[in-house]
Amino acid sequence: MKLVSNKTDREARLVEETLFHVANGYLGVRGNLEEGSCDPGSIRGCYINGFYDTVDLSYPERLYGFPQQAQRMINLPDVQNMKILIDGQLLSDPAECERLLDTSKGITIRRMKYTRGSGTITVTFTRMASFTRPELFLTVLDIDSGSLSGKMEILAGIDCDVQNYTNPDDPRVAAEAIKHFNLIKTEKLADGGYVLCETAGSALEVAVVQRLSAIDKTIETETSGNGIVIKLTAGMSTTVEKYTVFSDSRKCKDPVKHALEAADNCILAGREKLIMEQKLYLDDFWKVAAIETEGRSDIQDALEFNIFQLLQSTGRDGISSIAAKGISGEGYEGHYFWDSEIYIFPFFLFTRPEIAKAMLDYRYSILDGAREHALLMGHKKGALYPWRTISGSECSSYFPSGSAQYHINGDIAHAFMQLWYATGDLEFMSNKGAEVLVETARLWLDVGHYDREGRFLIHCVTGPDEYTCVINNNYYTNRCAQANLEAAAAICQILWQENAADPVEKATGITPEETEQFKRAAASMWLPYDKERDIHAQDDSFLEKPVWDLSKTPADKFPLLLNYHPLHLYRHQVCKQADTVLAHFLYEDGVEESTIKSSFDYYERITTHDSSLSRCAFCIMAARLGIKSKAYDYFSDILRTDLDDTHGNVKDGLHTANLGGSWLAMVMGFAGMRLSEKGLSFRIMQPGEWKRTSFRVRYLGKLLNIQIDSKNVEIKLEEGESVEVFVNEKQLSLDSTHKKVIQSLETM
Repeated sequence: MKLVSNKTDREARLVEETLFHVANGYLGVRGNLEEGSCDPGSIRGCYINGFYDTVDLSYPERLYGFPQQAQRMINLPDVQNMKILIDGQLLSDPAECERLLDTSKGITIRRMKYTRGSGTITVTFTRMASFTRPELFLTVLDIDSGSLSGKMEILAGIDCDVQNYTNPDDPRVAAEAIKHFNLIKTEKLADGGYVLCETAGSALEVAVVQRLSAIDKTIETETSGNGIVIKLTAGMSTTVEKYTVFSDSRKCKDPVKHALEAADNCILAGREKLIMEQKLYLDDFWKVAAIETEGRSDIQDALEFNIFQLLQSTGRDGISSIAAKGISGEGYEGHYFWDSEIYIFPFFLFTRPEIAKAMLDYRYSILDGAREHALLMGHKKGALYPWRTISGSECSSYFPSGSAQYHINGDIAHAFMQLWYATGDLEFMSNKGAEVLVETARLWLDVGHYDREGRFLIHCVTGPDEYTCVINNNYYTNRCAQANLEAAAAICQILWQENAADPVEKATGITPEETEQFKRAAASMWLPYDKERDIHAQDDSFLEKPVWDLSKTPADKFPLLLNYHPLHLYRHQVCKQADTVLAHFLYEDGVEESTIKSSFDYYERITTHDSSLSRCAFCIMAARLGIKSKAYDYFSDILRTDLDDTHGNVKDGLHTANLGGSWLAMVMGFAGMRLSEKGLSFRIMQPGEWKRTSFRVRYLGKLLNIQIDSKNVEIKLEEGESVEVFVNEKQLSLDSTHKKVIQSLETM
């Protein structure tokens, strides 16, 4: 897929700073102009995933347990500058401009043609954040002098006079400007230089090395720490390479030494090899990750953009994950939410399970922080994961829609169980997964209680719908808790049977008696239900509130959170995003079909979709219920959320949960894929908007190719010896003899 733009207006440029950013899970560089920008709205940014500073949180009335500090992903030194001067005059205002993102090569290209007098010159910038060498940000400048001649200066460097973007009127970005790092050391090299900086609060170090080289040695050049001077002649073509390498103290003891060595290795490899490495990496990635939609190339292109951005955004080092905006911008300050596990983790689980496991390694690495958070929140045992965090402590200063969202425990537990079902990795569950499951399950026993009727209740929590806060027995939360409790008991039983429980017993002291408590609470869990409407009530009091009339709400009042006081929202039946409907997607077992349908219809009428997390859940459940027109409408909305900037804030970064949601909509919506202890199953909705679709998934070490058209579903076993799956409740077996099965959809 190639995303191409010729736009030059201000609003397009702000959005394209995000859309054309380059990242590799470790570092991200926004698509700013190398020549700089006089536009005050431009957000020049360069970030490392999980690299943060601490900031003090101030409250007029601070109460016990409110977080005193938060972590914030910081804008690192600006390394993008490559200003071009000809005979002392800066090249600016191009006559022609084209920008391109190539998802098959993992590069962006910006090509500009300038007119100077009667002559022209064309310059092309190619950028790459290397997937194989994650410290590297490569910039290649190709110059075609046309009919111009003279002295060309290419000025580069590392600008440490930067700040994070702020907007005090938008709660989704930082509200105050703070200087986040200090320059500790700087040194010029023969072909560039480096800086070492330390964050002001967290005392983390980052080293940035930058080196330049001119490729054509037959052309007269002069290289210094400030850049390169080239004697320009008419009809000349030449190339300048800029190698920028980052290293930080989270990953190595001596960032400067590591960055200098990495830069040497990259220069030794050379531009062509580095770009080829990137292409080979992506060839391997797309073999499994691609979704093909015959007859709708626009859909396929948008899906490819979304999937590529997931790859760019997700950490894979075990000490980082994927932030709400990835590494593309500063929205939500680089924090990790539940989005990671519910909306993004499934894509990697079924395409790159090693990245999915690394995401859970991160959650395991902050388990002690979750234990401390539980104690701070008044619990005697267990772990409570913070609602938004980087290093493991709570960063949310507004607890009603932050720390009160206890369901994050169940979301993380759900991901650990999905990994178990998909991989059968007993060692991982023994050493890490079981400990997380036990500690999160214990939290539910502490926060919940039994009433006189023997029901297990959970009070004063907030579900996914942040327009309804601090309520009793949120259906989604209780379902998450129920599954979490059941999962902890089930995994412990498996580990005891396999003589693999020693690590979790040592770490937690878990006993069979305690797992019986888990099972009792799960079996007694209260799940609000309204018999008259045949729906699951979002919580105990939700249906008693007046219904917000969305049809009479002016268009300029959306999103509601920016235009109405929270308490006004809390007093109404109005949803920011899918809540009960999402629960029916994740936990449909035991729920009557009529209840799923009635709940979908009821909550659809009162949901604003002010969150980008919402529409994909409604899309999936519309497909699940066979409501094709609505499923396609929702899918059209989520597919191009970032490409069309439908929420009006792409300048702050991508909507990574929605990116994952587009993959979920295709695979778990239209193809109806589900994974449980029973196995892998599909409930196919026949294509209508496209003729045929195909995708691949990894399952228990096998690779399956699923192709669906209007009449049949075809499943191929491309790797592995044998596997069983279910299609529309019919069991199908594949093995070395029968590597392909074709099942008619018309007879099912």
